[in-house]
Amino acid sequence: MKKRKYPKTVLRKKVIKGTFWTGFALVLFLSVVAIVRVGNAGAGAVEEKPVEEVKKEENLAAGEGAQSFAENFAVEYFNWQNTDEEKKKRVERLQPFLATGLNDQAGLAFDGMEWNSSLSESQVWNVEEKGEDTALITLRVQHSLNKTTPPDPKAVEQAKKDKKPAPKAKEEKTGPYEKYFVIPVKTDGKSFVVHKVPYFVAPAKKPEITSNATISEEGKIQNTKLQEEITSGLNTFFKVYTTGTQEELSYYTKGDEIQTMNGITTFKEVKSTVIKPGDSENEYEVHATVIFQENQSKAQVIYPYEITLVKEEDRWFVKEMKNQ
Repeated sequence: MKKRKYPKTVLRKKVIKGTFWTGFALVLFLSVVAIVRVGNAGAGAVEEKPVEEVKKEENLAAGEGAQSFAENFAVEYFNWQNTDEEKKKRVERLQPFLATGLNDQAGLAFDGMEWNSSLSESQVWNVEEKGEDTALITLRVQHSLNKTTPPDPKAVEQAKKDKKPAPKAKEEKTGPYEKYFVIPVKTDGKSFVVHKVPYFVAPAKKPEITSNATISEEGKIQNTKLQEEITSGLNTFFKVYTTGTQEELSYYTKGDEIQTMNGITTFKEVKSTVIKPGDSENEYEVHATVIFQENQSKAQVIYPYEITLVKEEDRWFVKEMKNQ
């Protein structure tokens, strides 16, 4: 029996169909494998959560509002008169500032007191946070003292007998006295109170800091002609700097950072210069000591400058200038 032969067209269709289903099965198999692998990898991975930025809440007891509160409190604290009536008025003035239960005179006692007081000025010296809602606000205050001493009753009586003018009360003033005054402030998020008795502390000590204003002459250019040329250029610049308009000053500068001092000071002279090479050709670093006159008081002031000069086509320009 002969083997059955298919027509070529039928055979071609079978081959194409077989190839298609074989490819489809292979793609399906590979897809399943890929999905399983991804699933396994995801199962072992730890989900990363976005890091939330922890925002520190502002302590209002250390803010500008609390500082103003402390200064207003100091006005009432340092103003007193040594009479029974004025003591009562001081209690009333302090009451809006003090926490409930705090001493109504904020720690001030009048036993043995001879002088009255008035606040001359105050300024915030230091602010130290002590918790989420408390702070110690240190003020540098100046207050003056005064008192009135009545005349001797015997002298008054004698003046009456002698038919002479009665002696007058003696007025005395002293101060101002500088003190450092710590005010413990607490807030409820809306307003402030002095929640503990305020107190004096020792004055702040002067820090041991040495000025580094001395100019090193290391690398100084020893060139008399260049020295004269640069000094002449600086004389012209500083004259325009103190008398010219901003537009006129721009003819001598690179950029617009340097502002005219017209009406504030008057240039007198360049007292000294130390010239060193700059970062590029025709550029120089000049340390100059310059004398000005303050226009209102006519007082002379001496300022050290660090100036970057650049020369272009026989003209000198100030590229940068800063006080030392």
